[in-house]
Amino acid sequence: MSAREEPRRVLWSVVVLAFLAVLLDGFDAAALAFSVPTLAREWDVERAAFTMPLVLTNLGVVVGYLASGPLGARLGRRRLLVGGVVFFAAGTLLTAATLAMESIAVLGVTRVLTGLGLGAVLPAAVALATEHSPARRRERVSVTVTLGLASGATLGGVFGGRMLETLGPAGVFWFAGGAPLVLAAVMAWRLPATAAGTGGEARQAERVGELFRPGLRTSTLLIWAFSFLVFVSAYTLQSWVPALLTDFGFDESEAPMGLAYFSFGGIIGGIVLIWLAARIRIAAALCSMSLLGAACALVVARVELGDGLLLIVIGGAGAGLIGSQIGQLTMAVALYPAATRTTGVGWAAALGRAGSIVGPGIGGVLLGLALPGRDIVLLTTLPVLAAALCAVLLWRAGTTPAPAARPVAEQRG
Repeated sequence: MSAREEPRRVLWSVVVLAFLAVLLDGFDAAALAFSVPTLAREWDVERAAFTMPLVLTNLGVVVGYLASGPLGARLGRRRLLVGGVVFFAAGTLLTAATLAMESIAVLGVTRVLTGLGLGAVLPAAVALATEHSPARRRERVSVTVTLGLASGATLGGVFGGRMLETLGPAGVFWFAGGAPLVLAAVMAWRLPATAAGTGGEARQAERVGELFRPGLRTSTLLIWAFSFLVFVSAYTLQSWVPALLTDFGFDESEAPMGLAYFSFGGIIGGIVLIWLAARIRIAAALCSMSLLGAACALVVARVELGDGLLLIVIGGAGAGLIGSQIGQLTMAVALYPAATRTTGVGWAAALGRAGSIVGPGIGGVLLGLALPGRDIVLLTTLPVLAAALCAVLLWRAGTTPAPAARPVAEQRG
């Protein structure tokens, strides 16, 4: 398929492999979060001591996101995706091999290396999958691929406690590093070849300045602000919810279920987002999802709930916050042309991950100050309310793409 040829149908083999790569990305990111309570006990340190490895993981991811556009133009999206999976697998295996040292500093180094690979995966996976999809299906395909993050985190939450009991923390990371190597071999065999951008035109198209052309500038800035603010809240909860739930009376083996409900809620949020995006503008959908996340976080923070109901409301917070994360990438896919799509998605994701550095860092500081878990959850509502305001401004600006269903109807007419 030439670079300019419009695909007639979705190439589902590419979508499935891209989804699985992002799923393993999500599981790897969750592995450290649900291992923190056990590692803190085994290493005899405070939970807040793991703030640095959590933050450094996300720092590495940000660098990977920012580099994805130029690397994709130089290497091609297929090579970038396979290489990113191999790189984060190697970093995770190195983490497993060095856990016995019980060193926070060494863990931080291995996690920042892992993050570099993780950061290359999502933009390449979304861009490659949408490249092999017709225009009318790209929003749905981008949501499907991005749902891999929440799906991987959900698997980590569901099986994390059992894996910790049977394999220990090192075993979790051996698994999290070995599985991507198997997938990388399958991808190298099955993914269609894509041409690397060797000319100046391809590299020019992937420059960040292309995101600020007239007609895109305002939307780009608002997408970035929305991404940053939503990720501050979402990653504070995602990174620390297993630790925070111990303050709610959960034991170490039960606490990962909070991450499972939060992440599974994100899957539901993504499905709801597909339905909303077909009926209202994506900015309006983002506003709705972010307000849902803020409302559920407020209930968790201020309403006394039984364990089961508490987990359900945490799932509602995940639906709103993770749905918002997926939505901003979906809007980037629809907003930017194919030539700049890897950069557009990568920078939107990078600004989000910048928030994911700030969020867990603040959460760790608040834990270190012995702030109650409920108060930490309450504070997460502030950034997401500001994000909802950005979504309203995007909606009012009228620069966001129309619902996917509308162009299809026009084509049929």
